[in-house]
Amino acid sequence: MKILFMLLLLMPAGLIAQSDTTATATRAERHAFFAGAGYGSNMVYLGSTISQNQPYLYGAATYSLFEKLYLTGGAFNLPNLSRSDPAFYSASISFSQDIFKWLDMSAGLYRYMVKPELTDTLFGSFNYADVTLGIDWKILYTEVTCGAFVMKEPPAYLQVKNSRYFETPAFLRKKATVSFQPYVNLLFGTLGTTQIFEGTEIITTTNTYSTPVTITSGGGSGTGSGPGSSQGQGQGPGNSSTPGTTTTTTTTVTETITTEIPTYNTVYSEKFSMLEVELGLPVAFNLSNMSLEAEVSYLHTLFNDPAWPSPSGFIFSFSAIMKLF
Repeated sequence: MKILFMLLLLMPAGLIAQSDTTATATRAERHAFFAGAGYGSNMVYLGSTISQNQPYLYGAATYSLFEKLYLTGGAFNLPNLSRSDPAFYSASISFSQDIFKWLDMSAGLYRYMVKPELTDTLFGSFNYADVTLGIDWKILYTEVTCGAFVMKEPPAYLQVKNSRYFETPAFLRKKATVSFQPYVNLLFGTLGTTQIFEGTEIITTTNTYSTPVTITSGGGSGTGSGPGSSQGQGQGPGNSSTPGTTTTTTTTVTETITTEIPTYNTVYSEKFSMLEVELGLPVAFNLSNMSLEAEVSYLHTLFNDPAWPSPSGFIFSFSAIMKLF
C-alpha cells in the first residue's frame, strides 16, 4: 500500500534518491525543500478508506536535510464534505540511512489531525510509527515495514513491498526522463473477528399449589321421653349426643410451564493474517526541479467489516511536485 497522505512517499525517484541501484545515483544535497499538490480518487490507509470512498485534494511540503532527515506537513480537502477548508492534516518526521550498498533503513513518526466536527464522519486523530528495511536485489527492490499505532495497546502491522524501477534515457536536451516503478504490496496485520451465535434455551417453571380440606364425620345427638307409673313415680325427658370426628387433608396441584427463549453468544477472536494485496503502476515525468506523476493501482482487501470500510477496486491519483531549492 502506498500512503498517499505523506508527500515524502509521493516524491518520484528523479527528485529524491532511491535505494534501488537501477536508478541513477545523485549527490546528496545539504538542504532541499519540496512542495506539491495532487488529487486522488480514494485515500486508503492500511486496508481502509479514510476518505470514506470519496476523492480528495492535497497540498504538502517537505524539508530534507542531507536527504536523511525529512520533515513533512500536509493538508487534505474532501470536496464532498468540506469544500473550502481542509478536512484533516498530517505531519511527520522520518530518518533514512544506507547501511550497505544493498541495504538501507528508515524510521518515521506520523500524526493525523482531523477537524473535530468530522471525527464522527471520518476518524479520530491518531499517531503511528514505523521502521522499514530496504533490500536491493539488483533486479528487485524489497521494503519490509513494521509499524504500530501509538497507544496503550498498539495494534501492529507488517508490509512487504516489491518494486522495480525503470527510467528512460534523458531527452529534451537531456533534461527530462520518464520513470516507471511497478510494485506489489502485501499487508499483514491482526484481524479481529466477532462471531454471534444464535440459539434457543428452554426454561421449565413448576408451580405447586396446596389447598387444605376439612371433613367432619361420626357425630350425632338424640332426645326421648317415657310415661310415668301410676304409683307417682316417673322419668322425665332425656337427651344424649356423640361427638363427631374432624379430619383435615391437603390437596396439592402441580403446574408445569415450558418457555422457549432466543439466546445469543458472542465470541471474539484475533489472528495475524494477510489483510490486503495491492498492485500499482506509477509513471512519472521528471525534470531537473519538477515532476508530474500519475498512478493507477488495484486494491484487494481480504476482510469485510461494515464498521470499518475496506474498499476493493481501482484507485487513481495524480501529483505535481516541485523542488524549490
